Amino acid sequence: MKYKLITICLLGVMAFGVSACGNKNTADSGQGTQAAAQTDTSTETENADQTQTDAETKDSGQSILDEERVSDREDYVGLQDLDIDEYVTLNDYKNMKVTAYKAETKDEDIEQYINSELLKGYITGRKVANGDVVNIDYVGRKDGVAFEGGTANGYDLEIGSGSFIAGFEEGLIGVMPGDTVDLDLTFPENYPEASLAGQPVVFTVTVNGIAESMEYADATDADLAKLGLSYENKEALWEAAKTEVEKNAEEAFESSKTSAILNQILSESTIKSIPEYLVEEQMQGFEIYMESMCQMYYGMNFDQYLQDVEQKSYEDFEAEIRPDCETTVKQYLISEALARAENIEITDEIIREYAQKDIEGYDGYTVDTYLDEVGYTTYRMFVLQEKLVERLNEIITVEPTSEQ
Repeated sequence: MKYKLITICLLGVMAFGVSACGNKNTADSGQGTQAAAQTDTSTETENADQTQTDAETKDSGQSILDEERVSDREDYVGLQDLDIDEYVTLNDYKNMKVTAYKAETKDEDIEQYINSELLKGYITGRKVANGDVVNIDYVGRKDGVAFEGGTANGYDLEIGSGSFIAGFEEGLIGVMPGDTVDLDLTFPENYPEASLAGQPVVFTVTVNGIAESMEYADATDADLAKLGLSYENKEALWEAAKTEVEKNAEEAFESSKTSAILNQILSESTIKSIPEYLVEEQMQGFEIYMESMCQMYYGMNFDQYLQDVEQKSYEDFEAEIRPDCETTVKQYLISEALARAENIEITDEIIREYAQKDIEGYDGYTVDTYLDEVGYTTYRMFVLQEKLVERLNEIITVEPTSEQ
């Protein structure tokens, strides 16, 4: 569940494929909006003053989790209730001419795919030698009883790598694939698991095969059979690879279509202004997430983490994430404007239905606690964009191009 929350919270607006809070490396990827050049000096001053005030509050020792949520303020207005025309002027998106890259299926691409993905298998016609990668099943037993962590199936082990205890890998040299051997071994005295340290054990190991790969140009039909591959001949292998490469190209094109549509709308639309409190909300959401992560993995609060690990102040941190959070809010505003133009309504009932599906199978979450942790605004936008992307792909035609 945490990974689901991380994805939503950090990416913010996933459909646009550009930055959100916390990804400094892509902070400028959304700067195609005309609003980037329209932020006046007074707004920047207000932003700086707010950042300094927030930093001073946090430096005083107050926990982020104890702060009032921006969305709980009496004067808070949700995206769904904004006079969106006051903030956004959309481009003529229904009549856009959009192109997206679609890779051509070339022979060299097919051969590269074969070499990297398909011409791999396990041979069974010779004995294991040092340096081989072998596929094995094994069971470790102490006093005749299998011990925890000592059993695996289909494990790939490089002989001579020293990955296993002394004698294990050496004991497989000379074994034929298909054979099973018992290895009488002893765990080292300094082994981390006290119940096994210095103890004699028996590993029963079956060698399933020896990994091998080759180049398509050098392979023969007999080599395919030697590797245990199901292709009757090289021609069948080529056709299977061609089908897969073409499928991958089509899937990549479908993905790039969505990005091309949304990025062109972003670049051609105008953001007139950005509600500051929505930027604060994005920053606060990321800081709350960071606080929980620091407590979970470092046993300290976020303030301590910044001081001890990052060696920076809250003021510095917020200055870094602000541009990304502003970009996220711009994307939110354009998404909201598009949804209204297309009469896409995201009700509280729809949001809660989505959230209920997300938490199925996870203990400790209710719809309310889940939405509170993710942030209602962020999650609503996640749901809105899923529906918005589907609609835009229906009404806007994207022409493929071979130029990247």
